Amino acid sequence: MNQIRFARTSDKTRLLGLIEQYYRFDSIAFDERVTGRALQLLLNDEKLGRTWVIDNGNRLLGYAIMSYNYDLEFGGVEGIVTELFVAARYRGHGLGALVIDEIRRFCVKEGISTVELQVSGANHRARAFYRKLGFKALDRVVMSLEIT
Repeated sequence: MNQIRFARTSDKTRLLGLIEQYYRFDSIAFDERVTGRALQLLLNDEKLGRTWVIDNGNRLLGYAIMSYNYDLEFGGVEGIVTELFVAARYRGHGLGALVIDEIRRFCVKEGISTVELQVSGANHRARAFYRKLGFKALDRVVMSLEIT
């Protein structure tokens, strides 16, 4: 039976394996040391955000990470799903939708009224999936500035 639950620090090694798969899938550079350190911080400090895993009792099938942002436009704290990944062999069984439902319930409980996410413009399958769940594309361009 698949269980969606909050990640624990004991999940870190298995989570890093899934994160590496996701980054490979989405052509994101993966540095285990940097990502592992950031993941450890997130798992240790719930004020930064929350991490959910899909656990079938033997292995982790997927995960989602939601961090927090404060935006006046959305009435204060909003959730940003920065990562949602289901391992390839477990896709198409509704697990991603179940994770989003769990995130939605959590946000209602915590008084978070808006959840945003980013998806690659070329990932039409993911964009259709999120639209089906009620997400709407905003007329904005995401821009970033790396501060080193």
